[in-house]
Amino acid sequence: MAEPSDTLVKILETVMHSHERIVESLGRLEERQLEHSRALAQGIAENTQLLAKAIEENSRSLAQMLERMENRMSDRDRALAEILERVVQTTTRTEQMTAQILTDIAAKGVSH
Repeated sequence: MAEPSDTLVKILETVMHSHERIVESLGRLEERQLEHSRALAQGIAENTQLLAKAIEENSRSLAQMLERMENRMSDRDRALAEILERVVQTTTRTEQMTAQILTDIAAKGVSH
């Protein structure tokens, strides 16, 4: 018959062997978790860079679009200013011609 201490040693050896396997499994699990964490961090970093690039491109496009709109508005403003200037010139000429005609009519009316 085996000594109780021998039996206890065998039981403890089995338990220790089981614990060693559990520790090894936990170590492998931790390594996989670290790998997944690194992969996730890398994916987040890549997505962040892509998002930043997209935001920058959109900002640039919006700035260009705004500049084009301002240029078109400026062109329209210049065209309107030119039209108004012609209207003022025409009105001034019309007023001068009307004044001259009225002066001529008045002068003819006095001489008759």
